Amino acid sequence: MKEQFYILILLFIYRLLWGYFLYRFVRSAVIPVLLRYPDTHAGGSGLGRLLYYIEGQAALGSDPGVQRWLWMLLGLSLLRLLVSPFIRAGLLHELHQERKGERGLFFFPGMRLYGLPVFVFSLAEWALSALPLYWLLPKMYTLLLGGLLDYKLLLRLLPYLLAWMLYLYIIRTVLLYMQFGYTAGTGMFSALPAYLRLLIPSTGAALVLGAGGLLTWLLCAVTGLFYPGLPALLLRQVAPLPSTLFKMWGIAAQYHLWSSKTFPQ
Repeated sequence: MKEQFYILILLFIYRLLWGYFLYRFVRSAVIPVLLRYPDTHAGGSGLGRLLYYIEGQAALGSDPGVQRWLWMLLGLSLLRLLVSPFIRAGLLHELHQERKGERGLFFFPGMRLYGLPVFVFSLAEWALSALPLYWLLPKMYTLLLGGLLDYKLLLRLLPYLLAWMLYLYIIRTVLLYMQFGYTAGTGMFSALPAYLRLLIPSTGAALVLGAGGLLTWLLCAVTGLFYPGLPALLLRQVAPLPSTLFKMWGIAAQYHLWSSKTFPQ
């Protein structure tokens, strides 16, 4: 990871700017709405909460202020989705050059060389990820509607969410290995047997590094809950650095597992 330290700093700044936008969005658009929620402890009733949701649905279709914020959030989210494959392409090219013993700044040339092919892989990932929702959303939507009045019904969503998350992990990892093969010139389908042979160590590396990212998120959440104010704000500003490190580390770990089978010493 030493050779990719400059990429870590660039991605940290990128995520810091994205976090600032989300902060402004939550403070300007979300918090004023939440302050009007008729909570039970504040004297609210079930009927009041139902009217609150009805009013919210009406505002989505008629309030210009709400629509402006939603369009802005949608536009920037799409921009981030479009940029992410190019970032991954640059990182993969950097890893390939490091394996060959080359030294230099290969991140931006990699974005230019492999950005569009990796973007096509991302399109396939998004399509495959959304495919199960055709069957899951009707069932989940019914439970969500019931959960507005009875929060215990929301627990029934967990099996569907966990199954979908497992499916997402498999799709993303398989396509990641195919990207290794494509950008290395060994063929994207040749990476699939390597992934099957590396299934256990690959899953173990993903769990360990995913736990590191989860721990970072929990630390931010606990600090915000019990130590609100300056400590929570400072930790939240620094949090993108370790979370980005764990994500880059995760891709690098999968890459080195793949290269150990594809290019044995």
